[in-house]
Amino acid sequence: MGDAHNDRLCRFRSAWGFALALFSLLLCLPAFAATADIGGLTVSLPDHASGWGKAGKGDLFMLQKDFPQTADDKRGSALIQISKPISAARSLLPAGVKTFVASLPEMAKEDILIKHYGVTVNGHDIRVEERCCVQQQEVSIKQIVVGIAGDKQQAYLQLVLLNLSGDRGKSAEADFEALVRSVKLEPSDKDFDLVPESGDGGLDGVFTYLDTGVRPNVFGGVDFYSDSEINMFDAKGLFSSELPEGGRDIAESCKDNPTDCGLYRLTGGGFFSSAGSIEMRSVTSAYGTIEIETKTFSKKGQDLVIDDEDYRAVPPFEDGATLDGKWVYTFASSGMTATSSGSAAASRELTLHNDGTFERTGWSGASMTNEIAGSRTGVTTSGNRRGSSGRYELSGYRLNLIDTSGTTETMSIFEPDKNSDGLLVINGKNYLKDDGD
Repeated sequence: MGDAHNDRLCRFRSAWGFALALFSLLLCLPAFAATADIGGLTVSLPDHASGWGKAGKGDLFMLQKDFPQTADDKRGSALIQISKPISAARSLLPAGVKTFVASLPEMAKEDILIKHYGVTVNGHDIRVEERCCVQQQEVSIKQIVVGIAGDKQQAYLQLVLLNLSGDRGKSAEADFEALVRSVKLEPSDKDFDLVPESGDGGLDGVFTYLDTGVRPNVFGGVDFYSDSEINMFDAKGLFSSELPEGGRDIAESCKDNPTDCGLYRLTGGGFFSSAGSIEMRSVTSAYGTIEIETKTFSKKGQDLVIDDEDYRAVPPFEDGATLDGKWVYTFASSGMTATSSGSAAASRELTLHNDGTFERTGWSGASMTNEIAGSRTGVTTSGNRRGSSGRYELSGYRLNLIDTSGTTETMSIFEPDKNSDGLLVINGKNYLKDDGD
């Protein structure tokens, strides 16, 4: 990638070594602007009130946020490094990410824990690689490296977490994710947003299919699952894998939950035939990575066939509609290993009446045992969910439960089976109707 690039990386290694050496000498630095130009790279920085400040000098732009020691956590720190754009071909992005990872030599020996590869909303290639955890002098280190490449130049960013985990680590990662989404590599780049393009769209409504299979659980066993998956399309080109909550439309919901969403367009076909495929551009991470998939597509009356899966059109509930019956959601999971076993179960009951009233009850329980060196320990717990009652409202794909205190809980709801209320999907969970048998 050239001598200039190698020189920058050498300075990068030196800068990080300096930062790590200063881990115990925490900085108190002046405020910085919300938007920064770093050698032609534009980024929106975390608000200074959130505790981030500039750190280090020279070619590499660095931010630091410190976390004090608490009764539960060690003293910790988060470091963000942003490189100036480097002239290089798009195809060199994987090699560049590998070089940046190696700026922390011990981290380069670790396997990738989480990765996201795709494109940005501006069409640049993006790679995100997360590695954890290296211990150095009683300091736990986690590294997230991001590379973004256009046709002529690329830039690199990384987050290093020192003794940070749980909510403290998540808060630093959320700030870094927002910063990465804001990156503008070229002057013509736009802000991160899901904006349909010319040629996008063509569908309207909610469609569902039944996904079944088995998957491993936390107890070392496997669980059978049966989920009613959905895709909600709007005519302009947005889609969502979740129903919007709180009565919002799909555009509002996608702004707050981009990883549930994406853009689509129908392709293929011609004057005498309908589209034969659908291109789905899904947001796959909070860093703004977008993966593009082209799937087979056809219409079957009001229903759709996508990638050989039958998606049934789901009509919305009419305003003021009512239901009558009791619906039950149940969950159970169990498994065992050579030294432990465990199980968990839960049940939720929702009764809806024709007069617009409801009652809700439920319970949950769990049991775990461990055997170490011939000694066995175990714990069992269970409890009932506090019951509630009141009025309910159905409208579209929304269920409002207004309890007797006046508190309203809004949930998503749809009927996946044609002409039947035997199954309701409420907030993504399958509630089967209890016929009393």
